[in-house]
Amino acid sequence: MQNQIVLFWSRLILAGVLLLQLPTNAQYYELGVFGGFSNYQGDLAPFAFNPAETHLASGVFAKYNFNKFLAVKVSYYSGSLSGNDALYDQPFRVKRNLRFETAINEVAVMGEMNITGFQPHRHKNLLSPYVFAGIGLFHFNPKANFEGNWVELQPLGTEGQGTEAYPDREPYRLTQINVPLGIGFKGNISRNWNIGVELGWRKTFTDYIDDVSNTYVAKEILIAENGALAWELSNRSDEINDGVEWLKDDNYLRGDPTDKDWYFFTGFIVSYNLSLIQEGLRRNQYYVEGKPYKGTRQARKKMGCPGKR
Repeated sequence: MQNQIVLFWSRLILAGVLLLQLPTNAQYYELGVFGGFSNYQGDLAPFAFNPAETHLASGVFAKYNFNKFLAVKVSYYSGSLSGNDALYDQPFRVKRNLRFETAINEVAVMGEMNITGFQPHRHKNLLSPYVFAGIGLFHFNPKANFEGNWVELQPLGTEGQGTEAYPDREPYRLTQINVPLGIGFKGNISRNWNIGVELGWRKTFTDYIDDVSNTYVAKEILIAENGALAWELSNRSDEINDGVEWLKDDNYLRGDPTDKDWYFFTGFIVSYNLSLIQEGLRRNQYYVEGKPYKGTRQARKKMGCPGKR
């Protein structure tokens, strides 16, 4: 499956390189906003779109259109992610009883390909599906509510990070690289305004957006080296099991380290074709002796202006 995905996007990139060779007399800029929802899929949420774990998201972007097919976009998106074992009717999850929340902030650079072409400046191809891919940088900070207080999980080392007993488990970084991928559909509603809808996947290279990835750590070791709070938030099974900790052995799997976390932005976009204003002004300029003249119509006629260029 992963090889098929790589092959698909490789072909799109190749097509994009070829499309860049097209004439570029239709270049223009866009400024836009995004509004929608953010979701997460990982150890604490096996399904990407659970209504109970869907959060509001927003963003802004600037885009440069090379031609009717290709554009490059720089964006900043923000939202929230969360996961909760209690929402899924699976015995393992119910007994594990873990949950988290985090804000997510992302900057990205993406290439965008309009499948059928998009030419609002020529009143042609006013509707187009599109695909996009790029590279981004995102920041997260998983937290859990414990006794009414929100506690940052990364400094605790809930899976033995930073302990002498587990030297291979280093604290994970809260700022990481991702690969944005997605599809969308947009339309031009006037010369300068566009609207659209898009679904974006974020492929990450970390399994710790939710602070869950590896095995449990021995209680005595975790308390001795990282503190009692680290253990309380590493193993919360006793909160629902009549005070009995559900743990088969010290190295019992807490998460799945082979499956990295994903998150998603889904929503609507509104953008403004900035350069088309300048094009319109140029078309409405009158010239006298090679210089633009912006007087009244009567004054232009009196001056003998040759008219619009």
